[in-house]
Amino acid sequence: MNRKLAVRILSFILCFLMTAGVLVFSNEKEASAAYTRYTTASVKVKAKADKNSTTLTKFSKGKKLTCYTLVDNYWYKIKYNGEYAYVAKKYTTKKKPVTGTDVANYAKRFVGNPYVYGGSSLTKGTDCSGFTMSVYKHFGYSLPHSSSGQASKGTKVSWSNKKPGDLICYYGHVAIYIGNNKIVHASNEKTGIKISNNAGYRKVRCVRRIIK
Repeated sequence: MNRKLAVRILSFILCFLMTAGVLVFSNEKEASAAYTRYTTASVKVKAKADKNSTTLTKFSKGKKLTCYTLVDNYWYKIKYNGEYAYVAKKYTTKKKPVTGTDVANYAKRFVGNPYVYGGSSLTKGTDCSGFTMSVYKHFGYSLPHSSSGQASKGTKVSWSNKKPGDLICYYGHVAIYIGNNKIVHASNEKTGIKISNNAGYRKVRCVRRIIK
């Protein structure tokens, strides 16, 4: 083999190996520097770190993000469909935001516990509004100990748009919607806290969304 050709081949191989090493090191460094954030609202995903750049998609509230760096103290650099993209920092948080589903799942943990008129203990006994009040208190939300009072809290939503975690306010009663037309509620002294399979089993006053 020609000596010059051999040198060229060797140089090419060395160059390739060095480039591959840099890429691997870069990817490892990127992975180790990544951190998790969650969206706090519906947020636009931008192609560039610019408000006027193309919007690639929108992420809903609670979306888990893997962030690689902060650009201009405003944009988090992420990956979307294998390419870099950007989301505004102000719509993210370190802690996973509470969702209505979280509320519904927590409320179901107390099924079978007793009903006590005027009570608000999720374990020792509670009435209907005490139940919803105490469930939401666990997540940092304040509600009055009154079914009629709770009917004016949060945001009113239509029956067709109800979601898990919403309050189903009846006349003289209140429950938490858990999905599939079911509710969990402190029903009465005989049945205690239970799940009912028909959210419309009695006349509905309104549906209120506490967590937006």
